[in-house]
Amino acid sequence: MSETGSPRVICVVGDRFHDFAESVGAWSLSGLVAAIAEGEFDEGPWPLHILAGQGIDDYSGTFLLAALTRRGIEESRVSLLRREENLADRHELHKGQAQNVLVANLTEESAGVYTADLRLHNDNELVLDAQTRAHVQGMVAVEAARQMFVAVTERFYLGRTPGRRYYLVINAMNTAFKNFLFPVGATLRLTVLTADLEKPEQLVFSHEVTIEQAGRPAAVTRIDFAAIDLGAIDDKEQRRAKQTLATVLENPAAAR
Repeated sequence: MSETGSPRVICVVGDRFHDFAESVGAWSLSGLVAAIAEGEFDEGPWPLHILAGQGIDDYSGTFLLAALTRRGIEESRVSLLRREENLADRHELHKGQAQNVLVANLTEESAGVYTADLRLHNDNELVLDAQTRAHVQGMVAVEAARQMFVAVTERFYLGRTPGRRYYLVINAMNTAFKNFLFPVGATLRLTVLTADLEKPEQLVFSHEVTIEQAGRPAAVTRIDFAAIDLGAIDDKEQRRAKQTLATVLENPAAAR
């Protein structure tokens, strides 16, 4: 086994993204583990750096490193390049399952500008039934933008009015797709365009979320929304629900 000055770098993604792996010469997790077991990496060259793309979490990363250990490849020869995932909290995203969280490592970059890593789990709800191309479908970009604006608003703004509970109401949400989004690292960058905080019972915002990958924007989403006191929104929702049901019952044929 020879050592070289320049490391060999390969990329591995979750099995949901095997079309991407096959089209660009990367590896799917299952494909890489099988290749390790068959001895493809026994002779190096070393060191070997494995860049973790989307779909590789701590659990699958441990599985991958264990495959190398079983093959007798020294741990010192291999490094798994993967960022730590500090997921946005459940109450910040309004998501109930960790695999559906798309926002990790959220931070305030400067006044009114926030960044996070796009984190796409192999079993995310949006790729379970429709991931059939090398690129990631557009709804992932839309949902990532939605989660980003919710997380930023919950963490950095709603806490300024203690004792109140809010419901976020989207008034408009428009996405422009600039480039294909692929299942490797990407950054979510949110810029606060306006934030009207004068009336604590109804805060009004405009945010812009850009998904950046490989130095280019993949998608840009503008969201105009309000954070409305939960008591007020509950009353309004109940009135509208009753009115809608009454209208439907008066003319059931038209509601089909």
